Amino acid sequence: MFTFGVIFVNITLKKAWKMYYFLYGLHIVLFFSYGVFFLQFIKSLQSNFQTKLFAILSIVFMLLLLIDGTKLILLNPVVAKSGVWLHVKLSVFIFVMLENVYLIFTKKRFSLKFYEILYFLNYILFIIMIVLAVFKPF
Repeated sequence: MFTFGVIFVNITLKKAWKMYYFLYGLHIVLFFSYGVFFLQFIKSLQSNFQTKLFAILSIVFMLLLLIDGTKLILLNPVVAKSGVWLHVKLSVFIFVMLENVYLIFTKKRFSLKFYEILYFLNYILFIIMIVLAVFKPF
């Protein structure tokens, strides 16, 4: 009976790790997709292209990314205590998320130079977030 319990736990752990790695891969894909759609949304604002498609897609991918990240932390709670890198990534993500929501709901137009600076700043921030999602530098 004891061996059956050990085998069952071992099989369950293998399935849990497979799900964890699936969610981790999905997390990387969602980061990339959210970055692409949010940067396209900034470019559409810069060119005065009045569509909300990129805004809706960036919000959808942002919410999926939040749900996926929460599931990853729930599957492996040691990650939450693993160091500063997760807090840096979450801080950058929250900043970009608030910026995304502000740009969607504001009616104010900004200068082209502002949108250009915003685009390159977010481009660098998404690179930092993807690097922090793939590697654990500190």
